[in-house]
Amino acid sequence: MLQTLDVALGLSFIFFLFSVLVSTTSEMILSWTNARGKMLWKALSHLLPQSGHGKGAQPLQDFVAHPLMAAMHRHTAADASVAKDFPSYLSNSQFSQVLMDLLETKGTAEKAETRWEIVQSGIKALPDAAKGPLMALSRDAERNLLPGQEPMGVFQFLAGQWFDSMMDRTTGWYKRLTQVWNFGVGLVLAVACNLNVIEMTRALSSDEAIRASFVQQAVAAVEERSATNQKEENAKEAKKDLENVMKQFSDAGFPVGWNAVTAKKWTWGWQLIPTLFESLLGWLMAGAAAALGAQFWFDLMKKIINMRGTGSRPDSGPNIPLGEAGMTGPIPPAGYIVDGTESRQG
Repeated sequence: MLQTLDVALGLSFIFFLFSVLVSTTSEMILSWTNARGKMLWKALSHLLPQSGHGKGAQPLQDFVAHPLMAAMHRHTAADASVAKDFPSYLSNSQFSQVLMDLLETKGTAEKAETRWEIVQSGIKALPDAAKGPLMALSRDAERNLLPGQEPMGVFQFLAGQWFDSMMDRTTGWYKRLTQVWNFGVGLVLAVACNLNVIEMTRALSSDEAIRASFVQQAVAAVEERSATNQKEENAKEAKKDLENVMKQFSDAGFPVGWNAVTAKKWTWGWQLIPTLFESLLGWLMAGAAAALGAQFWFDLMKKIINMRGTGSRPDSGPNIPLGEAGMTGPIPPAGYIVDGTESRQG
């Protein structure tokens, strides 16, 4: 049982280091391609579609071209070019502020007597694809009025909630995109580094010295990160540690990494087919492990360490002072009375 936990702890430590490198690389790619901005663009196209939903739907032209929005992306038209430079974050207060100003601008004051009536006429002036949800929010605002409240304020609050609910969905979209990228980048790096999970598992199961070394490193990493309350991992340190891990496997004679030892296993012959199949499976497993993220493997390491019984002991608590004499010690049994310096059985 202990050997199985040690193998799992060693693999979790390796996956943790590997996930740090993968997530850092994929985040750089996603930042360079402005994936967050494109996700926000997609969310706005669902909230305020110009003409229908689905792939290729664009946000409402007037909303994107509003001065408060145009200052964030420097575009005057709601076309595909805006998504490349679209901001990656938009608060619910800014969304509702731009929306209210847009509706008041579109509204007509010919028959309207109040600002709320102007806003309602502005909603009716929107395209059919965009005005449906806003009309529902306006009716909801009138139904939920409390004494002393104005429908304008309730509508703006509901619009902010509507935006927040869409942002929750957008966060889920971005997480799934990140996992896909982590898997792809992890698979590429696993092939580039020949990070074969099957060989690493075999090494940890059969070599006691390597297993003990990785268990020690995993425990030290968890203790150090927990003591400093570190939230983000250092990619450079993770890369250095991962290189050291691969060197340990290679020095022990296990074909991990691209080196002279690995080259012997890839020589042409009948054994090349099982080697290729095993390597592909090991690389895919490494990519799948990277998709789970570094935090997942760090939490798993902590759980395994606690299962092994090497976790930190709980505090015993301070001693309780007894009586006026300030005596310290364990809690006395029931019926035992302490009175000053005298003790007697009750």
